[in-house]
Amino acid sequence: MKKWLIAAVTGVIVLVVGGVVLMPRSSTTPAPASRTAQTSKTSARKRKPTATPRLTLAELKHNRKLAYSCIIYYAIKDTKLPRWQEVNDFTAGWQVEHYAQKHPTRYLVWPDRNITDTDKNLAPNWFTLSADKVTYDSMIVHSFRKDQTAATTLTHIVSQINADHAMEKVRAMPTKMTVLNHAK
Repeated sequence: MKKWLIAAVTGVIVLVVGGVVLMPRSSTTPAPASRTAQTSKTSARKRKPTATPRLTLAELKHNRKLAYSCIIYYAIKDTKLPRWQEVNDFTAGWQVEHYAQKHPTRYLVWPDRNITDTDKNLAPNWFTLSADKVTYDSMIVHSFRKDQTAATTLTHIVSQINADHAMEKVRAMPTKMTVLNHAK
């Protein structure tokens, strides 16, 4: 019986020691599986699409609708001309109308890219674009006061849009814009 008791105690000791040795240890260093998971997350961050590129003046010179979009966006978001809020429906879009013979630098801005001549009852907002200078004009409705105006530069507009990180929104605007160029 003594031999049986010694064998039993020895077996229990072997099982306890073996369990402790084989048991997973918790340590401050992550296990290899954790390192793999962290690497995957880092790789996923690197694979994200790049941010919308910044706007440049050179790009606006080659893409007039994008230039008009920048000018309209700035008028809505950054000028203090209340009537420019009439064209702030980014879903309906805009109609930009240009009479090259009468006013070579003036662009009328109507709300809604599909606006018809019968819907054009009130004088629109408009801007002039001459080289880098942009001048906004807004008639005061039901008043005999002088039109409200604001002036800035295309350089300043581009800088402000880039600083506001609004490039993606502005780049989407030309798809919602109709430009009418009249020869007379």
